[in-house]
Amino acid sequence: MTEYADRDFSLVDVLAPGCTKGAALAEWARRQAYARDEVMALGDNLNDVEMLGTAGVPVVVGNAVPALLERGWPVTATNDEAGVAHAIERYVLERQAPSRADAPAGPPDRTA
Repeated sequence: MTEYADRDFSLVDVLAPGCTKGAALAEWARRQAYARDEVMALGDNLNDVEMLGTAGVPVVVGNAVPALLERGWPVTATNDEAGVAHAIERYVLERQAPSRADAPAGPPDRTA
């Protein structure tokens, strides 16, 4: 069961055996030929645990249930604070940005 206490809302995930978020993510990554460390997943509740464990870059949104926040995975901002965008910036775009040492040399400085 997935519970959102602050919304007074709960739901039951009924899935076929082997059909989980984690299994689906692993199969998608395999088909796309992504390495595990190239896959990021974001979650906010206990039904996301397997998916987060499958991803090489698991990120928990700041408004997640306490039991998920306590698992030690990196935490981003809440959904209302653009947490997904912050996670993409930090764990995808910053990882891909070349360092100054890797950047191609520009034209020579002719001001001297």
